[in-house]
Amino acid sequence: MALDDRKRLILQAIVEDYINSAEPVGSRSISKKPELNLSAATIRNEMGDLEEMGLLAQPHTSAGRVPTTGGYRMYVDSLMERYEMTAAEIEKMRQATSMKKQELEKIVRDVAAAFSGITGLPVIGMLPASEAGVVKNIKVVKVDDYTAMLIVSDKSGIIKNRLLKLNQDISESFADELSQILNQNLAGLTISEINISNMMEIRSAIGHNFEILTSVIELVHEAVSEIDSKQIFVDGLSNILRFPEYSSVDKVKELFDVLEDKENLSKLIVEANPTNCTKVLIGEEMPLDALKNNSLVIAPYRASDRLVGLLGVIGPARMDYSRIISGLEFFTAQLSGVLTKDFGTRQILLEMGKGDET
Repeated sequence: MALDDRKRLILQAIVEDYINSAEPVGSRSISKKPELNLSAATIRNEMGDLEEMGLLAQPHTSAGRVPTTGGYRMYVDSLMERYEMTAAEIEKMRQATSMKKQELEKIVRDVAAAFSGITGLPVIGMLPASEAGVVKNIKVVKVDDYTAMLIVSDKSGIIKNRLLKLNQDISESFADELSQILNQNLAGLTISEINISNMMEIRSAIGHNFEILTSVIELVHEAVSEIDSKQIFVDGLSNILRFPEYSSVDKVKELFDVLEDKENLSKLIVEANPTNCTKVLIGEEMPLDALKNNSLVIAPYRASDRLVGLLGVIGPARMDYSRIISGLEFFTAQLSGVLTKDFGTRQILLEMGKGDET
């Protein structure tokens, strides 16, 4: 059965009505649209055909129709008209992204929070993959006779501190020496790149206090692992509660449990694979069973040619795709502009560990 122009117009009208109302759409309400100029009986027949084609579903015998995953996909791919943002919306978004120079994570989190506030939906953010979890600097500081502090920072500016309890006293000069050797061997590496060869080189360079070295290495790994886990985050998760789709306490708990798990968020991102352009996952296309009634719109932003992060919006399958996609692409473009200006000109690059920022 072919999807002719009339069916396309009716499907578009049904999807947009359902997005706005969250109620099944009947033939009478569609027949009142002057641009269609069709009787309710004709629309009912066409709705029946669209249901047979898998683009609409009827939740109850006496109810109207709602879009299926296929219906939403058809709408997003070929029926949706691009949303034109108002001057007030553009100004609000520009204000959210025109901020003073600050660390990468704060910029991205601030933008994600602003976009969540504007859309009323949770926003998933990911720091540029090559930034988070790359060791930038390690410092061992003597606190007292049997305590030292380990300070680890990564390339995005995230800093973690850990206290190290010692079985023996170390001098301040040894703490400085250990810091220097750790940086010489570990700075610029990710967790996966820190291996036994690095450890042997450090051990050989120090030549003593092996027990302390083992404890330090364990804490470096722990600290950088925590930094790496901050690469993906969700902002505004509670915003989801305003939608009728999430009126069930059990459904909300299930959704929160899924989205608070970093492994699940990583799976979503990998499935969407939005490396070069905006991607949309709708309903049944979502890789996790608990999210089959939801959709994800996600787009990349750049801190430089080689550093790519992501911003995405997750919500009910009936989200306003046109408005969300337009807003997300505007935000990621603005964020890219801020980051390439602030970080690119300082050569965050320093080609990933070839040198230090000044």
